Amino acid sequence: MRSVCMATYNGEKYIREQLDSVLPQLRDDDELVVSDDASTDSTLTIVKSYNDPRIKVFHNTDHGVAHNFENAMRHASGDIIFFADQDDVWLPGKLDKMEKFLKDGGYDTVLCNCSRTDADLNIVKERHYDKDWPMKKSLLRNLVNNCWLGSCMAFTRKVKEACMPFPPKAVAHDLWVSYYSQKHFRCGYLDEVLQLYRRHEGTVSFTGGKSRNSLYFRVSYRLYLAWHLLWA
Repeated sequence: MRSVCMATYNGEKYIREQLDSVLPQLRDDDELVVSDDASTDSTLTIVKSYNDPRIKVFHNTDHGVAHNFENAMRHASGDIIFFADQDDVWLPGKLDKMEKFLKDGGYDTVLCNCSRTDADLNIVKERHYDKDWPMKKSLLRNLVNNCWLGSCMAFTRKVKEACMPFPPKAVAHDLWVSYYSQKHFRCGYLDEVLQLYRRHEGTVSFTGGKSRNSLYFRVSYRLYLAWHLLWA
């Protein structure tokens, strides 16, 4: 069984395209776990309109992107967990290819490549990762300049159970899960473009583009994660 964990918040503009790209890839026993962070638009109306029993909706009470994803993870029942942003588009075969790569390679956490696009899905950069360098970077180097992109990740239930709960002040789910994975588990990189990573004005991300966070915040936050990793 596979669980796709999607964190939503006021995503009515793009979420239908993402749902239409994810749901056809799910098997009958898979699930799409949606955690909503008190959306005030029609996001949940759109999600529920699919009337698909594989979609399970939960409400996040510990607000913020990281804890919204953590809430989705908490309710996920699958043996393999995928992160899904509400505004991307997955290419056909992403779930099957990443599952096969993870199992065949004996990995615990894997990362795929993607194409970066603008708000209208026009490709801005064909390959987000130019080479196979993501898995060649040490944990220390990733703490300085992170290469992990949450929406391109998949990991086993073993990883999920080990890295939860998140640090109390976590604001980036992908940084915590990826750093924890690099410290404790076997990681792999599938150098194939398997999704369109949409960048727009409302994008909330630590990676994939120029950060809007101050240098002080980025440094102090990584030190905060590093401290928690020392004891993890």
